[in-house]
Amino acid sequence: MKKTTKYSLLTAAAISVTTIAGLIYHGKRNGKGPFQSLKDYPKDIENITKNYPLTRNGEIVFYGASNFTYWQQMENDIPAYKVQNHGFGGSTDKLLIKHAQELLFDYDPNIVFIQTGSNDYVNLSGSDEKKVQKCIEIKKAMYEYFHDNLPDTKFVIMSGLLLPKRSEFVNLTNMINSQLKQICEEYDYLYFVDASEMTYQNGIFKEELFKEDGIHLNHDGQLKWCNDYIIPMIDHLVEKYHLYDLKK
Repeated sequence: MKKTTKYSLLTAAAISVTTIAGLIYHGKRNGKGPFQSLKDYPKDIENITKNYPLTRNGEIVFYGASNFTYWQQMENDIPAYKVQNHGFGGSTDKLLIKHAQELLFDYDPNIVFIQTGSNDYVNLSGSDEKKVQKCIEIKKAMYEYFHDNLPDTKFVIMSGLLLPKRSEFVNLTNMINSQLKQICEEYDYLYFVDASEMTYQNGIFKEELFKEDGIHLNHDGQLKWCNDYIIPMIDHLVEKYHLYDLKK
């Protein structure tokens, strides 16, 4: 092999390694790109336990995936209530179960909002019906596990959002949302909030509500989610169960 050719190959290999390393780094840091599943959620969990001391118990906890995690102005956007953002990027139902003791049970919340979305089924194989069955089985087990450990807590199940960059999952997401609604109607500790039409109506995505990645809500989207869907449910539960201590 000529010396110049060997040098060129080594240079190309070095550039490729550097490029891949960069993609992995940014995927872990931002939850974007082909390595978004590698997002460093342990760091998110560490930040949660630092930001919210256990003395802040009995409040409203938001527990779920990155559309909670990236909602950095949550406490300012819900000024009337004591809320905590326990979302961590890339989370799935299995991870929510795994970290429930440290991020949920130890805080003994009065109300918990749960939203996991498409992270649970983007990598599943099989028909949509099989995917729905797998997802619903673990979700039901998760809700029962949470209720067993927090018997007085009210759980609000947020519908999966319909996402422009995951348009191939619209039908699947709607099927799961329909199942979630039915489950919540069966138990007095579960409440369902259907926000699917917020981002998708008449075959058109409302892309103006999303960041450039087409997966995560921008602040306009977060505010709409908050004001039109989340705060009305908090108001309802506070009045119904006289949870006035949750008000600031």
